[in-house]
Amino acid sequence: MPDKVKHAELAQKALDAYLHEHSGIRRWCHPRASDVIGECDFIDLVTDLMLLAEAKGHDPHGVIRKVEAHLQAETGLSS
Repeated sequence: MPDKVKHAELAQKALDAYLHEHSGIRRWCHPRASDVIGECDFIDLVTDLMLLAEAKGHDPHGVIRKVEAHLQAETGLSS
């Protein structure tokens, strides 16, 4: 199984770059003052990735289904 810590570090870099480009402007919610990163930030990033997938000719809903299956396989989590 891939190293989850390494994957989390790479994802953190991607999220940091995404948030830097948004200059702190959040589209639909604001995290609590104690939260540096809110759940909405993850949702906005994933939504933008799905918009990119669609622009590149992929079905965003199909991609999400595959992500759910992949996450379940890697973590044992189920929806």
